[in-house]
Amino acid sequence: MKKNIILILMLICILAISGCWSHKIETKEKVVTIGIAQWGANPEFMRNVQGFKDGLAENGYIEGENIEFIIENPETDLELQRTIIESFVKQKVDLIFSITTPGTLVAKNVTSEIPIVFSVCTFPVESGVIDSLESSGNNIVGTRNYVSVARQYSAFEKIYPHTKTLAFIHHKGEPNSAAQYLEMKDLLEKKDIKIIDVAAVDLKDMRMQLEHIIKDVDSLFSACDTLTHSAGGEETIIELAKQYKKPSFACNKEGILLGHLMGNVADFYVIGKISGRQAALILGGARPSSLLTESPAEDYLILNTKTAAEIGIEIPQYILDDAEEIVQ
Repeated sequence: MKKNIILILMLICILAISGCWSHKIETKEKVVTIGIAQWGANPEFMRNVQGFKDGLAENGYIEGENIEFIIENPETDLELQRTIIESFVKQKVDLIFSITTPGTLVAKNVTSEIPIVFSVCTFPVESGVIDSLESSGNNIVGTRNYVSVARQYSAFEKIYPHTKTLAFIHHKGEPNSAAQYLEMKDLLEKKDIKIIDVAAVDLKDMRMQLEHIIKDVDSLFSACDTLTHSAGGEETIIELAKQYKKPSFACNKEGILLGHLMGNVADFYVIGKISGRQAALILGGARPSSLLTESPAEDYLILNTKTAAEIGIEIPQYILDDAEEIVQ
C-alpha cells in the first residue's frame, strides 16, 4: 500500500512538471520577422533603417530576442525590388518596411495582405501609395520626408535674397518631384521669381539641360526624387553650381553633405524612428489604415560653410546659430 502511494505521488509530480513545461513552451514569446527593402547605398537611408529599428526597440521589439530582420537592397532597381518583396511574401514575414516612393509602390502592387510601413516618401497621397494622410485605405502607412517648399525657400532666402530666376531640377515623370515643382512654382510666382523646369530623364539629360541654362539662373534647387538622391544627380548639380558660382539648395541632407549650400530637410533617422513606432503598433494589433501618415514636425537646417566660401557667400551668424548641423 505504501509503495502504491509513493508511485501515485511520483506520477502526480511527473504530470505536474510536464504540464508546467508544456505551458512554458506554449507561452514562449513569438519571434516577429520584418522584411526591410532598403534603397541604394545612400548613408541617409541607412540612418533611416537604424531609426526604424530603434523605434521598434523603444516599444519592446528587441533584435535577437523577439524580432528578426531580413534586409535586402534592390539598389534602385524596380524589378529587383519586386523580386525582393515577393521573397518576403513567400517567407511569410509579419511586416514589410520599404524606403522611397518607387520602392513602396512596388511593394503595394505585390501584396495587399502583409502590412507595409514606408518612409522617405515625400508625397504618398499624390503618388498613389495611400488614399489620405489620415487613413491610407489599405495595408500601408508610414512617414513622409516632406518639408514644405515655403519652409525650405524661406531658409534659403535668408542666406541668398537675390534670386530672380531659379532652376528646379528633378526627375521627369516622378510624382514626388512633380508635386513639389507645382508647390514651388506657386510660391515663386507670388514672389515674382521665374522658375525654370529642368525635368531630366537621366544624368546625361540633366547635365545637358543645366549647361544650357545655368548662366541665366541665379540659384538652383535639387528636388526630392530618385534621380537626384540615388543616381548621382546631386553630384552633377553641385559640380555645375560650383563651377558657375551659383548657390544651390536641396531637400535631401545627403545633398548638403556632398556640397549644396544648404537645406531645410527631414531628418531621416527621426522619421525612421516614427515608422518603427508605427510598426510596433501594427504588430500589436493596429490596422495600418487606422494610423496617421506622419511628417517631420521640426525643421532640420543644415549648412555647408565650405561651399559658401567657395562660391563667395557669407552666411549670417544668426542663421549659423540656428543650424542643426554645419558642414565645414
